[in-house]
Amino acid sequence: MQSNRQENSLLIKLIVLVILIWIVSTIVILLSLDNWSDRGTFGDLFGAVNALFSGLAFAGLIYTIYLQKQDLIIQRREIELNRNELKKAAKAQQHSEKALVDQVEQMKISAKLNALNTLINYYNTQISNSNNSEEIITKAKLKRRETIFEIDALIDRVSDTEFE
Repeated sequence: MQSNRQENSLLIKLIVLVILIWIVSTIVILLSLDNWSDRGTFGDLFGAVNALFSGLAFAGLIYTIYLQKQDLIIQRREIELNRNELKKAAKAQQHSEKALVDQVEQMKISAKLNALNTLINYYNTQISNSNNSEEIITKAKLKRRETIFEIDALIDRVSDTEFE
């Protein structure tokens, strides 16, 4: 914003300077030359200067177009680099998402194993409790065996690579 104000201020100052030079030159010509034909001849002397300034302005325009072309090339390169970085970020995000899904699955398995382990501990407590009847102890042993089979089946379903 500050740079734009400075550029606009410089442009305005240059325009005012050109207008002042034009007004001063007009006043000097009117005061120094009395005859209109002399004034016309004096003005014709500046035809070559006018052509020179027109040529310089045209050269400046061509140079500006060249600079804009260079800027466009740089912008295209930056866009391509940004596009490549976005592709890399998208791939990394996909890998992260897959890792997160795998982690959730492992947490589910771990939670299930912990729950089954808690059940086994409960059945062991029932089995070792001397106050329980033989029927309760037999049921606890049967349930413990079923739970151990369930743990074995769960471990068999999971490969070793999923735990790494």
